[in-house]
Amino acid sequence: MRWMNLEQMALKLMTLLLAAILLSACSGAATAIPTKPAPVSSENAGAVKGIVVPTRSVTLGFAAAGKVAEVMVKEGQPVTQGQVIARLEGGEQAQAAVAAAELGVVQAQQALDNLDEKAKVAAADAETILALAQTELKDAQKHRDDLNYARVNDYTLEGLQAQLIIAKNAVDDAEDIFKNVADLSETNTDRARALANLALARRQRDDLQRQVNYASGAPDSNHIAEADARLAKAKAAVENDQLEFDRRKNGTDPKDQALAQAGLANANAQLEAAKASLTDLELTAPFAGVLVDSSLEVGQMAGPATPVVLGDLSSWKIETTDLKEADVVGILPGQAVTVHFDAIPGLELAGEVECIKVLGETQHGNNTYTVYVLLKQQDPRLLWNMTAYVAFK
Repeated sequence: MRWMNLEQMALKLMTLLLAAILLSACSGAATAIPTKPAPVSSENAGAVKGIVVPTRSVTLGFAAAGKVAEVMVKEGQPVTQGQVIARLEGGEQAQAAVAAAELGVVQAQQALDNLDEKAKVAAADAETILALAQTELKDAQKHRDDLNYARVNDYTLEGLQAQLIIAKNAVDDAEDIFKNVADLSETNTDRARALANLALARRQRDDLQRQVNYASGAPDSNHIAEADARLAKAKAAVENDQLEFDRRKNGTDPKDQALAQAGLANANAQLEAAKASLTDLELTAPFAGVLVDSSLEVGQMAGPATPVVLGDLSSWKIETTDLKEADVVGILPGQAVTVHFDAIPGLELAGEVECIKVLGETQHGNNTYTVYVLLKQQDPRLLWNMTAYVAFK
């Protein structure tokens, strides 16, 4: 009975195996061919894969587009911080614009600095102008007030009237004398003398009559209108000059100060714009390093889409490439690690976690996160993008 059970079990296993083979053939699945696993050294077992990268690197590009005029640094050559790597055409015009803008800043600053001195002079001038306007107002007011009265005072008028009476009597006397000799010959001396005295008396009488008429009459309406206009003009001048003096007597006018400051700010803005235009034509190293990748040539067109790679190759760090989400949660900044390298067997360098990139990437269905590791030791044999293995302690 026991042997029969074994025979039945064997038959059943064979039946299941045959069914599995047939099912595989129907589904069209390929038969897996065993492959030899890649060799893994004992020092890299369980480590996370990464690559060697500089502690600092950047991809540069011109801010503007144009034709390359100069190339100061070729690929593979070192650069210092602030060194110009290449320059586009148009630098002369940009330099001239910068020089003009710098002059504008100097002039605007000088105008602002001179405001106090100019304010003192302006205040003195305003005070002088106000004093002259006030004098003119007094004269205009006095002239207008004079027209409110008779042309002469009563004493003067009475004196003129008395002289007129005397002159009229003198005319009467002269006429009586002339009547006595009027029949004489015109060539007679006594007749001529009497006629001359009569003519003189009449002229003096007429002059005094005109003076009395003017002195006793009212002012002319045209004169009054002219005096009123002069007075109004003088008052307006004093008001305007008083406002100007009040505005300037306490120093720099706030309006002038604001205007000068705005002029200086505008000049500085023009200078910054000119410098920016010049900077757009230059490709400058932001830090010292080596020009790792550059295809710039004189005469070629270049712009923002023409990349130039700069790296600081004096120190290296590791950038992991396959750290899964289940493992990254246990890693913290400052955590100690050891690093090995495929290309340099036996080399082991100490390091620590610098930071963890919070944005993961999906690769082959897995979410991976990048971790940067700072090396506490450096080795001159390290090169950019060398394969490294990081073991987290």
